[in-house]
Parts: sequence; C-alpha cells; structure tokens
Amino acid sequence: MTANLTAAEAAIRARSVERRHGVVRAWLAANDLDALIAYGSGLHAFTGTNPAWYLSAFKQIGPHAAVIVPQQGEPLLVMTPAWDAARYRERATMEFRAVAPEQFLDTVAAELKRRGFRGGKVAVAGGNLQPRAIAEAWPAMLGAAPPSADKLIVDTSKIRDEWSLNCTRRGVAIAERGYENLLATTKPGMREYELAANLETSMREQGAEDNFQLMSASQHNQAGHFPTDRVLEKGDLILAEITPAVEGEFIQICRSCVLGTPTPLQYEKFALLRSALEAGMRAAKPGVSVTEIVDVINAPISAAGYERYTKPPFMRTRGHSMGLGSMEPEIAHGYEHTMQENMVFVMHPNQYIPETGYIMCGEPVIITPDGAVPLTSRMGELGAIG
Repeated sequence: MTANLTAAEAAIRARSVERRHGVVRAWLAANDLDALIAYGSGLHAFTGTNPAWYLSAFKQIGPHAAVIVPQQGEPLLVMTPAWDAARYRERATMEFRAVAPEQFLDTVAAELKRRGFRGGKVAVAGGNLQPRAIAEAWPAMLGAAPPSADKLIVDTSKIRDEWSLNCTRRGVAIAERGYENLLATTKPGMREYELAANLETSMREQGAEDNFQLMSASQHNQAGHFPTDRVLEKGDLILAEITPAVEGEFIQICRSCVLGTPTPLQYEKFALLRSALEAGMRAAKPGVSVTEIVDVINAPISAAGYERYTKPPFMRTRGHSMGLGSMEPEIAHGYEHTMQENMVFVMHPNQYIPETGYIMCGEPVIITPDGAVPLTSRMGELGAIG
C-alpha cells in the first residue's frame, strides 16, 4: 500500500495533478476535442506507462481505472473495485465513481453521455499495458476510433514536475540505503537469492512499493541477470541493478562490488566505465541528441580497445527513463530524442569487459543547463565487502 502523505507532500501532489490536467485541457482545446480518457490497467510494471495513475496520482488496486479530463469542467476518476472507495477518499484529487470491474466500461460510457461529449471528439490514452479487450471497446463506445493521446502523456510526463521529482528523490534515497545494507550484510556462503531477498526486505521496510532488481555474482560475470541459487564465494564481483518505486515512479542505481578486495585490474576497468559515465553526464545538456551522448560515452571505452564491446550483445543501452508516464529518453542509437531540462533517467555504461567480466556503473540523473546532475548523495564506486 502507498504510505500516508505529509501535508507538504499532499500540497505538492495536488499542484502537480492540477498542472497535468491543465496541460491536457490546453491540448484538447488546441485539437478541438471535448475530453480525454486516460486509462490504467492494474498491471504496474517497470516498463509500462499508466496514464490513469499519472493523471490521478493514485495507485489503483483493481483491473481498470480511467480519468476523464474534459476541456471544460471538472475531471472524474472511474475506478475499480467498488470497495476501494474508502482508500481513494483519503487521497482524492477529484470527483470519483468506484464500481465493480464488470461495470467499468458502462460507467465510463454513461459519464460521457451525461456530460454530452460529442462522438469523435474524445481522445484516449491507453498506455502500453492496455488489454486488447479494452482497446477494442473504445471505438464502439465512442462511435469511431478515438484520437490517441498517448504521446501527450509521454511528452508531459518525461519532464518531471514537483510531485514526480519528490517521489523520485525518495526512491533514490531508498536505493542508496538498500545498497549500503547489501554491503553490510553480504558474506560468502550466501546464495544469490538470499542476497536479493535481503535487499528486497530492506527496500520495502524503507517504503518502496515495488522493486525491480537484477542481482548476480560471479568470478567473471557474462551479464546481469535475475538471482539464482549460486553460492557466493570470496572474490566474486557482485552486480546490483536496484530499481525501487515510490508512488509509481521507478528510479535506478547500478552498482558493482567485490566480495573481498578488488584487484588493481578491476579498479582500472571500473574507472574506465566511470570516466565514460562522467563524460556522458557532461554532454547531456538540453538540446543534445541521445545519439551524441551514446557516442560520447562510447569514445573512451573504444579508445581503450573495447569498441567491439560497446555494441550488442555486450550492451543494449546507455540509459533510459522508466515507468509511470514515459520510458523516454532511451539513450541508445536509433532513437531521436533530445535532452530537455528536468528530464530524469538512469545513465549507465554497463557492459562486458573481457578481462574482468560484466561491470555495472550507473547513476540516476536530472538534466540541467550544465549537463546531467546525479540525484544520488554520492556516485557509485567499486565497493569492497569485508
């Protein structure tokens, strides 16, 4: 469950929801549309957008939710199940209707009719986790295939507002404390899944509502992966991709540490990736393309003789946003994004190095006029356990 908010947090949340609705209303007016339906499935995923959660700032329990934002008038949340109404009242940001899942579509249709919205003048943002049955129901309900507002939600949410940044910063602090707990509790003889379980428990105790993590350990890692039953040994290089969520906002840190004392070679190769990360951060200013940032990150790695390893299958991306409203920007070749002020994402030159194996090195950053600034209290170093 989502934790209770302080008065200050509630005020930030309310301002941000109103800002989001204002952007939607302006878009509706510019496109001569009556209203937007922002749908949310009950599937909350690291790689999934949830337009209803974004426009309500409320995590649904049921399988369906929709925020109806009119060009004129008050917004409405239609949520499921009916018995969850009491929880929403405690954190309400708008009028709402709580109904059984099987009544969801009929309720949305009735509310559109009651407000007199014109056929063909209602847009839909379904997100990338919208069930097929729901996606196919909108044309029948609205009389025609509705205009898509998914890009509107993505473009709005990738520039972080007060509430998004508040949640993100809380998530970063949880991730850092979780990693400190990992360093303090890991020892030889543990299994990878025990290490992952300790980290998960630590994150949940601190208030994370979700946590995506890759956790692997080896004398020579081929890549990061989900934890297995492998027993940790002295000298293992432990990889941790730690991604807690607060109020739906996922944020990630990438860390590497050695069970014992790192070798000079491990320090050297980690420093190489750290220098590539710092170069990418300096380059990531508003207006700079993701392609240019990728090239800047790859340059020192290629110069060190590892150009082959700066491409798939040895690495996939140099960074990405995640979750609630937008997966942009993706820091990889083939994408057309440019940096904008107040974008937040993880930047990570994680990759395989033949002499040492796969190494993780990555920070959550925010874009400023001077480049990408880390959101962590201190940037990651190659850790030593014991």
